[in-house]
Amino acid sequence: MRVWDVTMSAKGQITIPKELREQLTLSPGDQMVFSVVDGEIVITPKNIDLKDLAGFLGTPPNGRATLEEIDETVVRTAGANALSANSDDPSDIAA
Repeated sequence: MRVWDVTMSAKGQITIPKELREQLTLSPGDQMVFSVVDGEIVITPKNIDLKDLAGFLGTPPNGRATLEEIDETVVRTAGANALSANSDDPSDIAA
């Protein structure tokens, strides 16, 4: 696992290193989901294909899901995917 050091500017901005942007296929204008899990920041690209979300909400009991429900599911699922590192070697996790 590769780790990148970044510095936050006075305006609260960070620059994602080029190698990391390329690895995650990030482009200008892409959105990110920020989550705090166990006191750590988890940043997940929101460049998920909508087809990948099929079935996450199950069968809606009251018809179609609202945009708020869909957004909540995307955030919850993105965070869960980012945290599925249970099999990682503890020495690979940033301190």
